[in-house]
Amino acid sequence: MNNNSLPIITKRIVIRKFKSNDAPDIVEYSLAADFWLARNISWEPREDSVVEYYKKMENVFPDSYAKWLDLVIELKEINKVIGSVGIGFSNDDIKQATVGCLLDCNYQGQGFASEALKAVISYGFRNLNLHRVYARTGKLNEASWKLMERIGMRREAHFRKSHTVRNEWDDEYIYAILADEWKLWQYD
Repeated sequence: MNNNSLPIITKRIVIRKFKSNDAPDIVEYSLAADFWLARNISWEPREDSVVEYYKKMENVFPDSYAKWLDLVIELKEINKVIGSVGIGFSNDDIKQATVGCLLDCNYQGQGFASEALKAVISYGFRNLNLHRVYARTGKLNEASWKLMERIGMRREAHFRKSHTVRNEWDDEYIYAILADEWKLWQYD
């Protein structure tokens, strides 16, 4: 992926690199975050922290393996950032990537996370020649693992009591989709 391959545009959203004027929207949803969003945020809910975090992403592209690329999800209708979707690469030879999505709690349950993940997964298979895309989630985060199932990912692993949430042990699920499986779903 290079600068010419972004943004990724779908019916309702634009997936693109961060701009400094996105910071207020990101701080707004960070402050109002539900628990599942808050535990995955990599910045403090302040504009300077958000800008600093995304500045680290400026020169990251999916073809620079061993990197995580965090992109914003902008709602086209109102030009507002409502979340982020990320894609991470660990090894050029393996052709695998991990994905994740954070969404403003005010926009959950409306299909935006599905739309964003489908777009990024499709981009990975079509443009980056990936073999496998996977995601991790906790068993307690039912909305997340149900989302993965809805978009055609299958549960590959179940790690019992592998991490803590609110000081309680939680199981972790790994979901994945292979390029051959994705061709059957053809998201777009």
